[in-house]
Amino acid sequence: MPIRLYLASLLLLCSQLGQAAAALKLLTEDYPPFNMVGQGGHISGLSTEIVQELFHRAGVSYGISLLPWIRAFNLTVLEANTCLYSTTRTDSREHQFKWIGPLVENPWVLYARADNRHAILALEDARPFKIGGYAGDATSQFLIDRGFDVDLANTDQLNVKKLLAGRIDFWATGKYLGASLLARENASHVRPVLTFNTTLLYLACNPAMPDSQVQQLNELLRGMQRDGTLARINAKYLNQKD
Repeated sequence: MPIRLYLASLLLLCSQLGQAAAALKLLTEDYPPFNMVGQGGHISGLSTEIVQELFHRAGVSYGISLLPWIRAFNLTVLEANTCLYSTTRTDSREHQFKWIGPLVENPWVLYARADNRHAILALEDARPFKIGGYAGDATSQFLIDRGFDVDLANTDQLNVKKLLAGRIDFWATGKYLGASLLARENASHVRPVLTFNTTLLYLACNPAMPDSQVQQLNELLRGMQRDGTLARINAKYLNQKD
């Protein structure tokens, strides 16, 4: 083999090995209790613990970064070797990612101030009112697609303040996220009035992830379900919020 061809082949092999050995970039947002910054600045939460155990079993190295949701979402779409959690799997997102999961269920709830006297027995009853959501969120997009008046904030925590100030009539968010954010704000006079959907949250990976790796991780996740690991982690975070 000519020396130039040999060196080119060697460089290509080294590059491929380097890519294979590169740690996965895991991106997430502040979405308690699923993903959040814990004590000492460490990223913690229900989904975080599941993902950490999953990659421990797979023997895959990784790093986790917490970013604003839209930035994390766009980086995962564009950059190979990158995954995003906790991500709602929707029709519009289906072909943007390769999916590992589900990790956990996520009921969607309408919240209102305790002095709100509007009877909301079904989602359609909220149509005349302004509903708080946040940009890029699947809950907000679900309502927008159905013609509801959704007032978007940059973060979901801002919706607690907007609801308390009377700038929105209702707030649409995840059941457990809502409970966590209300506890942070000590907003005891806000209450859930309607559960209007239940979705599943996943680890969503850039489409360049090999199918064999996606299959392996999904098989390991099913093993975590069978051996009770998922139930144990869910109970740690969710029992007090039911």
